[in-house]
Formats: sequence, C-alpha cells, structure tokens
Amino acid sequence: MEHFISIFAAFVTTLTASYAISVKLKFPVIPLYIIAGILISLIFHIHDIHIFEVLGVILLLFYIGLEFSIAELQKNFKSIISVGLVDLILNTVPIFFVAKLLGFNSFTAFVISVILYPSSSAIVSKLLIDLRKLANPEVDTVLAILVFEDIAAATLLAFLVNFTSGTVTPAETLRIFVKIALFISIALIVIMNAGKLVDLVFQKMGTSTEFLVLFVATILFIIVEATLGFGLSESIGAFIAGMLFAESSYKENIESVVIPYRDLFGALFFLTFGLSIDLESFSSSIILPLIVLLIISFITKILTGLVSVRFYNLGAKRGLSAGLMLLPRGEFSILVAATTPKLVPLTAAYVLSSSILGSIAVKESSRVLNLIFKEKPKKKSKLTRSQLLGD
Repeated sequence: MEHFISIFAAFVTTLTASYAISVKLKFPVIPLYIIAGILISLIFHIHDIHIFEVLGVILLLFYIGLEFSIAELQKNFKSIISVGLVDLILNTVPIFFVAKLLGFNSFTAFVISVILYPSSSAIVSKLLIDLRKLANPEVDTVLAILVFEDIAAATLLAFLVNFTSGTVTPAETLRIFVKIALFISIALIVIMNAGKLVDLVFQKMGTSTEFLVLFVATILFIIVEATLGFGLSESIGAFIAGMLFAESSYKENIESVVIPYRDLFGALFFLTFGLSIDLESFSSSIILPLIVLLIISFITKILTGLVSVRFYNLGAKRGLSAGLMLLPRGEFSILVAATTPKLVPLTAAYVLSSSILGSIAVKESSRVLNLIFKEKPKKKSKLTRSQLLGD
C-alpha cells in the first residue's frame, strides 16, 4: 500500500508540474503528459500502472459518450454520416496501401490505418476552447467528423481487441462484427428507453454530489462489466454508458461530478502511456515509416477538411482550417496501438509528433490562412466624389 501511495504521489506531482509548464508555454498539455511519463520511465522502473490505464480509458470514453445525444445524432444524422464516411475513406484506405508499400503485412497495415484514422477529441476540443475558435463556421464540420470518428473508432477498437494475432478469417471477422452490431443495437434500445428511469432515480434520491458519484459509477461499471462479458472491450461499454446518461435531464449535474475524475484519470492515462514506452525498443527503422505516415496522414486530413466543408456550403479557406484542426491524434490511437504491442513505439512517436505539430498548426492557422488566401486589395473607384454621392 505504501508503495502504491508513493507512486500515486509521484504521478500527481508530475502531472501538476506538466500542467503548469503547459500554461506557461501556452501549449496543449497532453503531449507534455506523455513526455513526462517517458522521463519518469528513465528514472524509475514502475510496473503497477495497469489500474490507471484502465480507469483512464473508462472515464475518457464515458465522458465522450456523455457528449452525445441520441436526439442530436438523429437531427444531424445525414451530415454526420456524409462527412464521417468521407473522413473514414480518406484516412484509412490511402494509409493502408502506404503501410503495405512500407513493408507491413495486411493485418498490421490495417491496424496502422485504424491508429492513424481518428483525430484526438481531447486535444482538438481543448484547442478550440483555449484558442477561442468555437465560433468559426467550419467548427460544425469538425465536430460532426469527431462524432463519427468516436463511434467508428470505438467500434474498430472493440473489433481489434478480439484478435490476439494477425490471423483473421472471414468467418471470424463476420462473427465479431455481428456481435458488435448486436450489442450496440441492444444498447441503443436501452439508452432510448432508460433516460426516464435515470431521471426518476434522481427525483427520488436527489442530486447530492455523493449520490451522483456513487450512482453514476455503479451504472458505468455494471455496463462495462456487461461489455467485457460480451467479449468486447471496456472502452465501448464506457462510451455507451456515457450515451445513456446523456439522455438524462440531469446531464449537467452528472458532468459537474465526472469532469474532475475524467481530468485526473485522463491525465494519468496519458502519463502511463508514456511510462509504457520502452525507449530501448526504438530504432532507426521507425524513422522512415514515421516521416512517411506523418506526411500522408496530414495530407489526408487536410483533404478531409477541404471536401467535408462542401456539405456545409463553405469554401476552401474554411476547409483548410477544418483540416488543420483535425491533425492532432491522441487517445484512440494509443488505445488501438495497445492491441498490437509491436506498433507501440511507432505509435508513440507518431502521437507525440502529430499532437505537437497539429497543435502548432491550429494555433498558427490564422497566419497560414492569411498567407495562402491573400485578400485582393479593393480597387479605388474612378468615380468622382459628386458621382458617388449621386449629385
């Protein structure tokens, strides 16, 4: 127990210092958490970190699910599906073939395409808030893409968790997709009918902080346990539990008690990811794939922005801005990489690089847009003053 307390004390102290540095530098904190984890791993050899990883995953995915509303999904269904499919195709198919050209086998190339596919909801959302870009017209497109990505990535993650090797048969693939589809269908039916029941519980018991924490945690971990019993990952169970509470009239009360736990264990998740990176496993062999995949994946995200904004009747300038907002990768890339340990070093380098470069791109997007889309100077009118005044 003393050993655990010592580890936890060291972790939260490191996280606090990382956050203070990020504020001072006006830079997103998630890359700093990962770097801090790597630095700690060079000094200490800590192995008892699995609990932080699991809780971090569960609370991150729960909060993402909490931001989804079935009503909003139904209202914006066509837009979300349209831009989501564009994003999915443009950011998986090219990456798959590029990974094949780099020498990876088909299954590994598929995993790499899934790793590089989703933008980081955590990083992108924080950047949009911190840089005050939420009012930008292209943000609706970006949020629609993030909504689709979170659902698709959670499903793909559940699919990959069921494989422990690169051997995939068509029958096994079909069986897993049917199982995922069945579970999600049952979950959506429950979600659409359980909102009133959750509200009734709060009406009877009140909304004290203590009860909110206990009740939400109870439902969350029951659903996660059911998901694991179904043979799927805890991430999709946490995501669905979040969607359940998103239908409640007490959603804001729930968010108020969940956010502190999400921030703490989410930060611990990124820190422990850094801790899990074995620098000795890095070699010069990942440099070429890293550079190629960074360039291709950045190009495909920018293309996604340029194409997707057309569904919202926006031009190329807004499309480029949307593409830049989608560059950072983070939590889902890390979760997917965990299913294929040999890809962890490449993923770690990729997530660090994309989160740092992507954050800088978003921060400097106004300068980039002004440089590329220079406004033509207005021509001075040749009319006389009297003619302009209509004299």
